[in-house]
Amino acid sequence: MKHSRPAFVNYAPVVAILVLGIASSFALSATSSSLKAKERLQVFEEIWKSIDRYYYDPDFGGVNWRDVHQSYLPKVRAVSDDKEFYSLMSSMTAELHDAHTRFFSPTQWEDLNKYQATSLGFRAGFVEESVVILDVTADSNAARAGVTPGMVVRAVNGKPIENALREAAGKVLRSSSQRLTRLLVLAAAFSAPPETTLDISLERADGSVLETKIARQVISRPPKVSSAQLPSGFGYIRFDGFQQNLNSEFKTALEDLRQMPGVVLDLRQNGGGVLTDTMPGFFFNQKTLFGIFMPRKQVGAFKRNGRTQGNQLYAGRSDGQIYSGPVVILISEYSGSVAEIFAAGMQDSGRATIVGSQSCGCVLGLGKSRVMKGGGVLQISELLWLSPKKRKLEGEGVIPDVAIAPTVASLLEGRDIVLEAGEKILRELSTARPSSR
Repeated sequence: MKHSRPAFVNYAPVVAILVLGIASSFALSATSSSLKAKERLQVFEEIWKSIDRYYYDPDFGGVNWRDVHQSYLPKVRAVSDDKEFYSLMSSMTAELHDAHTRFFSPTQWEDLNKYQATSLGFRAGFVEESVVILDVTADSNAARAGVTPGMVVRAVNGKPIENALREAAGKVLRSSSQRLTRLLVLAAAFSAPPETTLDISLERADGSVLETKIARQVISRPPKVSSAQLPSGFGYIRFDGFQQNLNSEFKTALEDLRQMPGVVLDLRQNGGGVLTDTMPGFFFNQKTLFGIFMPRKQVGAFKRNGRTQGNQLYAGRSDGQIYSGPVVILISEYSGSVAEIFAAGMQDSGRATIVGSQSCGCVLGLGKSRVMKGGGVLQISELLWLSPKKRKLEGEGVIPDVAIAPTVASLLEGRDIVLEAGEKILRELSTARPSSR
């Protein structure tokens, strides 16, 4: 069965949250629609049964889902309030080691749909085996405290960062990939209730230390399309989420850059979203296989005998191409879900060169969001995605054609060496294969 437009694929919530800042988290607060003990038990059973019935993998990734039920049942009976219950349900879904199957409290769900979370105002990552500030949100508490990219984190609340990471590792369950799990551990090392002030020790380039207190704040970053002509003469487009309302913005940006000798698509902080054939179709002049997605029954056959007769997503038509020149896509471990499907489709079709670091490996398709009594929301992974060349993306992610990552020195210098590498490739491609647009 072939579909030109599959059911929508939602973003990977975990990746989208981390993009807001590595210290991001949602408030696990109770709501006005409180649950009675009997109702909590009913919600628990509904969550467990829904996953048992609809989860994409009939083997649950090797997790004994019935044992999970038996383990969590007494815990549910013992909880005393909604906050504890919602946290428990989030932990239960995390037992599947899957970034897409998640349970959200009503407050979390509201924040998610507003693209907001509480954050310290910076995003940190592992650079050359150190925890380093990657970027800082403008007009944030971190920016006002003097935090800048390239600073090395030395301590959090008086604990050496190495100790904080070891403690955090004991609280985090393995997720879709080792890369995401590592980022979740890093996020947990900075975790604290909303409006809490953390003591952060940061080392500057000259070896001096900045001791600062940073209060967590609400950060909102709805997806938008940004575009420009780079000084190199190439086009540049960045968007941090795939949403249907961005299709027209993306089309306009690409049309404005259609005379450029090459275009960079920056997906390094794109946590995913909703994918149809629209955006990829702008790069093809004929119908092209762009991805394969399989529900539970087909996944079972795939695991038994390798059959990949799944539903197929096609992109492109004879009159739909906007840009035909060389394309480079920048990715990182923060590139998740639909961003990975897009990058893999462009890579397998030979339409783009992928530059950066291995993506998240968080690539499963969600079914409908299930609203529970009390307002909590359950999302379940119901589809396994493969690239056009039948590569499994969940856990594996997209491997760049050219691997390059920021260094401490490049961050301190304010240089984007990943973008520079992409521009170098475009120079080579545009010289070797001049295109007519």
